[in-house]
Amino acid sequence: STEARRSTAVQPRTNLRGAPASGMQSLQSVKRFLGLEEEEEKPKTVAQEFEDAVCSLCPQLTYEQRIAGYVTCFFVSFILSIGSFTRLVDLVKGNPVPFVVFYCLGNVIAIIGSLFLGGPRTQCKRMWDKTRRIATFVYILMIFMTLFVTFYEEIPPGGRIGLIVLFIFLQWLAMLWYTISYIPYARDYVIMCCCQGPKDFCDRMAGRR
Repeated sequence: STEARRSTAVQPRTNLRGAPASGMQSLQSVKRFLGLEEEEEKPKTVAQEFEDAVCSLCPQLTYEQRIAGYVTCFFVSFILSIGSFTRLVDLVKGNPVPFVVFYCLGNVIAIIGSLFLGGPRTQCKRMWDKTRRIATFVYILMIFMTLFVTFYEEIPPGGRIGLIVLFIFLQWLAMLWYTISYIPYARDYVIMCCCQGPKDFCDRMAGRR
């Protein structure tokens, strides 16, 4: 009987000692769920450090300043693009430098203008999203390849013009594929038209014969 009394007397004390610990755990879990508890800082990757360094160079702009920056870059890009098409005669004659410089510079300024709308970090995340990273990579790569082919003197003049036209066409396709990614089901519709259209045309031609 004495041992039973001792066990019953000791048992509430252990419960009282365990109650604060369980209460603190439940309180921490509630704080985590509500986002009130500060998370431990994790070491940043090289990409995150580079992103923070780039964003620190950009000042905090107001909405009006962002719109003004975007419109200015868009206007300059448009003027350079128009100016590049006025240099098509030089391109045909074998002097691609004026056309390529105006065209590629206009595209680069257009990319810079897009950074004003959502900010460099947000825009970079959108550009390198898994649904757009291939189009972004191809677009930037084709700009670089166009400039490289233009200024690399070992390429024959005839082959240089053909490569420039090819790379500019790939730039246009990459930009188109990137743009329609913001439209729901637009890519699926384009793929369906490109695959089903020639098939229907061949079926019609075969039926007429």
